[in-house]
Amino acid sequence: MAPEAQARRCRAVAVAAVGLAACCFVLSNAFVAPSMGSGHSRDVSVVAAHAAGEYTGFVPDLQRRTLMNLVVTATSLIPVGVLLYG
Repeated sequence: MAPEAQARRCRAVAVAAVGLAACCFVLSNAFVAPSMGSGHSRDVSVVAAHAAGEYTGFVPDLQRRTLMNLVVTATSLIPVGVLLYG
């Protein structure tokens, strides 16, 4: 194997290892059970209780759902395009 091909392969393995480590770190912090705390969960203020909102049964119509899907798709295409095409 040529030295430059070996260096390229070594670099690819290093990048893959760092990527795998980053994914493991993100996943280990993504799904964390809530802590038991010190029992102050009943001391929620009225403002915090109303800030959480209440289920009103509102379901967006098809036009709003389509718009939301377009916005989500467009905003996710920007970083994907930067990563793929630099």
